Amino acid sequence: MDYSGNKTAVGQDRAISETESIVSMNLSKDGKTLDLTATYLKEYGAKDISLMESLRPLTTLAFGTNLCGAKGAKWLAQSEVLVNLTSLNLFYNKIGNEGIKYIAVSDNLLSLQNLVVTDNEITDEGALTLAKFLPLFTNLVRLDLRLNRIKDEGKDALKEAQKMSSVKHLLLDKVEGFQVK
Repeated sequence: MDYSGNKTAVGQDRAISETESIVSMNLSKDGKTLDLTATYLKEYGAKDISLMESLRPLTTLAFGTNLCGAKGAKWLAQSEVLVNLTSLNLFYNKIGNEGIKYIAVSDNLLSLQNLVVTDNEITDEGALTLAKFLPLFTNLVRLDLRLNRIKDEGKDALKEAQKMSSVKHLLLDKVEGFQVK
């Protein structure tokens, strides 16, 4: 049978050029800021980005609402290209406890000053892992974990870890960060 007329499957095997096109449209002129919020690139987009050598100068990555899951978080956390990131925003990506563990143990994200992982289904399990490794993030000043499922045990562990870290702004509850003083 001749299958030459069949359409090729889209998704996992799609060309990296699709992601490259989206990146080029959303990359700042100086090549240091990339805002891919709500582009729904999912796990494979995270993989593509993690391997793009042209993104080595990147310092800010907004990757919220891409639904990349734990595997996408793993690609970003283990990327040897994204080592210059100072700000990483992963809100609403369903990374869960597994994804936050990849971030917590990453040697490649130690330049981070700002980490946003709001609304990612993280529980005490993930919070405890993050708390354990938090002092290693010596540049981290702001950590936003709002809208997750972290209870008192996880919050207490993070607050204790904060005392041994450079984190000045630890956001754990919905109202934090929105108060005017």
